[in-house]
Amino acid sequence: IRKSLEREKELTELKSRFISMTSHEFRTPLTSIMGVTEIFKYYSQNWNEEKKQNYLDRIQANIKHMLHMLDDVLVVNKANAGKLKFNPTPLNLLEFCRDLVEEIELGLGTEQTLVFAIQGECPEAEFDEQLLRHILRNLLSNATKYSPNESTINFDLICNQEEVTFKVKDQGIGIPEEDQKQLFESFHRCNNVGNIPGTGLGLAIVKQSVEVHGGEITVNSQVGIGTTFTVTIPLYSPAAAPEQVQRPRAVCQLAVGS
Repeated sequence: IRKSLEREKELTELKSRFISMTSHEFRTPLTSIMGVTEIFKYYSQNWNEEKKQNYLDRIQANIKHMLHMLDDVLVVNKANAGKLKFNPTPLNLLEFCRDLVEEIELGLGTEQTLVFAIQGECPEAEFDEQLLRHILRNLLSNATKYSPNESTINFDLICNQEEVTFKVKDQGIGIPEEDQKQLFESFHRCNNVGNIPGTGLGLAIVKQSVEVHGGEITVNSQVGIGTTFTVTIPLYSPAAAPEQVQRPRAVCQLAVGS
């Protein structure tokens, strides 16, 4: 009974923090969209096409940001219900990463540079494409968000016949040592992020998505210097028999941040 009561308390706290997070994080892009559309409505008839496109791009960027947040919320909801499945399909990893880099580059800050490098030959292997996208998009988005303008973000794809390694290195604000132990807990945010927006869900989702692939994630960070996240995932060929693939098929529940 005691365990049930403790679990119920955790779920109540989780629900409360969900409501607080979503109401706060969705308000900013919605307010921006409302303001931009109002200006567009009353003044765009006097604008040239370039200025019109600039305003439309701002609307689209805010909508995309909200869609990404909704994706994260849905993943957390599935994880807590024990319904986050591992659905591997054959994936051309190099093509996948290049497409993702192009997507991330659209949201880079002023003078930020994203450098994508490949080591080794990457054979076609099985991944859950949706979960892999969550892993890399969250890591790359964080790298751009917490890095200053005129900085470089390095994204390395390292392949061999047994495993693939993804490295995301930035020159950002860094992660305080006291925060690193709680880094992958839901809703935890580092004490040096200031007014930089965020849900505190991204890295919790990354860790669970890595583990469902049978992989591991490590972090190396220094405040004021930068952060490197390293994700290593074992490779399985599309032709492997099901009994040979020992990856877990569902994700455990996400931890409730302290």
